Amino acid sequence: MIIAVTGGTGFIGRHLVRSLLSDGETLRLLVRSQPGPDWLKKLPAEKVRVDLLDPDSLKRALAGCHRLYHLAACARNWAPDDRVFYRINVEGFRNILEAALAAGLERVVYVSSSVVSGPSGSAPVTEDSSRDHIPYFTTYEASKALSEKIIPGYLNRGLEIVIGRPTRVYGPGLMSEANSVTRLIKYYLKYRFCPVLNRGQERGNYVYVEDVVAGLKLLMSSGRAGQAYFLGDENISLAGFYDLLEEVSGRRALRLRIPPSPALSLARLEGWKARKLGIYPLITESWVRTFLHNWEVSINKAQRELGYQPRGLRAGLKATCQWLGYRTKS
Repeated sequence: MIIAVTGGTGFIGRHLVRSLLSDGETLRLLVRSQPGPDWLKKLPAEKVRVDLLDPDSLKRALAGCHRLYHLAACARNWAPDDRVFYRINVEGFRNILEAALAAGLERVVYVSSSVVSGPSGSAPVTEDSSRDHIPYFTTYEASKALSEKIIPGYLNRGLEIVIGRPTRVYGPGLMSEANSVTRLIKYYLKYRFCPVLNRGQERGNYVYVEDVVAGLKLLMSSGRAGQAYFLGDENISLAGFYDLLEEVSGRRALRLRIPPSPALSLARLEGWKARKLGIYPLITESWVRTFLHNWEVSINKAQRELGYQPRGLRAGLKATCQWLGYRTKS
């Protein structure tokens, strides 16, 4: 059985690929370029160059495969042209589903995002929560939500698709935008400094990367076709997150509290620089507005149906601090 993986060079993808290989699985990695970095060349897995916007390359790459983990996405805070989010996250997804049908794949695990369900109110959102009355804050958010809307048509055509919705993922690995939480942890530990928007009272859900990988593998083996599952762990405010990090690491840091108005003003300036000068923005208005809301989720469905059991935020933070080279308290 050959398992195909897209996005295998990303933050979550690297962990998934290594885990599948350790299980003895036969992998075919669909990559954008070859030969790629040294670590990729050394992996005992087949590598095939594809373009999500080239249907023929996808059909050739999936020929002979049986299952697919689709992680590849445009998951950035900003792009010069917002249409890239829709081209990659929607059209690219549609292209690979067509290729999966043509290849006769048994099952697809699609990695979406918890943000598609919208912010939480008085209670954590569930997979069935509706956000019809809440607009999308970012183009990324909107594109991932739209990508999920095309899935029912492929279910009706006989393709099994299960959706994983990770929350705020952190842990050892590639320090990309997808791993921004670990970058915050690193700044906290190294520079004893951390920015806190609006006193840090807004709550979110944080999950260790290896727990996400375990969840994705459970989706492949046991998830119900057509169903979405949150892959998260604990709900906590940003202030509470830093409190726990301080307790685990034994290190205190200066907390710079930034009110919403100055944060939005800075974001507008960064947006102007990005548009006029092509300088990648440190922050955007849409992301400031995103983090002014609560994003609590319930992981009961994944726990109940799949046996998903994340390790807890304390254990995850301890492992991350140690990977960054810092001692932790027992």
